[in-house]
Amino acid sequence: MDATWWLVQAAVLVASLLQGATGIGFGVIAGPVLLYALNSSSAIQVSIMLSLAIALMLSPTLFRQADWPVLKLFLLGTLVGLPLGIVVFIRIDIVMLKLLAGVAVAFMALTVAGAFERTTRREGPAYSSRIASGMGVISGAMSSSLGMPGPVPAAWMVTQSFSKARIRATILTMFVPSYTAALAFQSFTPGIGDDGISWALQLLPATIAGVVVGRILEPRISERAFKSIITIVLAATALLLLIDVAKQYWTG
Repeated sequence: MDATWWLVQAAVLVASLLQGATGIGFGVIAGPVLLYALNSSSAIQVSIMLSLAIALMLSPTLFRQADWPVLKLFLLGTLVGLPLGIVVFIRIDIVMLKLLAGVAVAFMALTVAGAFERTTRREGPAYSSRIASGMGVISGAMSSSLGMPGPVPAAWMVTQSFSKARIRATILTMFVPSYTAALAFQSFTPGIGDDGISWALQLLPATIAGVVVGRILEPRISERAFKSIITIVLAATALLLLIDVAKQYWTG
């Protein structure tokens, strides 16, 4: 087992721990690290499989807390976005995937860093149904192409003043059908290779352990600590990916 294997195991453990504790974080942390380490589009498939496993573990306890009107709009948009994401996945190379992932993670880092401080907590915020559906389209496209359906809808819910608990429940509940559909699309086009399944099985124990520990730590993590940790990790991950893209661009 080389350093790359341990790097990916550590990243998945930390990402699943954060997901278990806060409800977000796996796709935007583990996904880019998998891309960086595996240097293959199969990394997206591994991220999708592990993310689905996490969603199945966490969503049953949060099902009733989800904002169902918003969730339905997200899922409606996702139906449109999923096939668009597969087209992107098939037509672009690994360097462009890394660039897209880096930009997506950087966007999430900026949102988390600034949006929480500008909002006030209230239940039942006003929002546009069309914009919410549009967030679902983007989420679906990012789900099937990058394995990261959460950043855009979660960031939008933050800017619309949804509570942290409502965001967490809605996004995690959305992950179950979103990742299931994304995995189905990946299975047929372009197909899931044996290496992707092998990596997912090797990383499943670390994923489960991270979720369990994260759930234990959940009561001890304040919103301020959550924001700080996520912002630092996302910023570092985005920087790592964009530097790697730059290196491959200049040497390629």
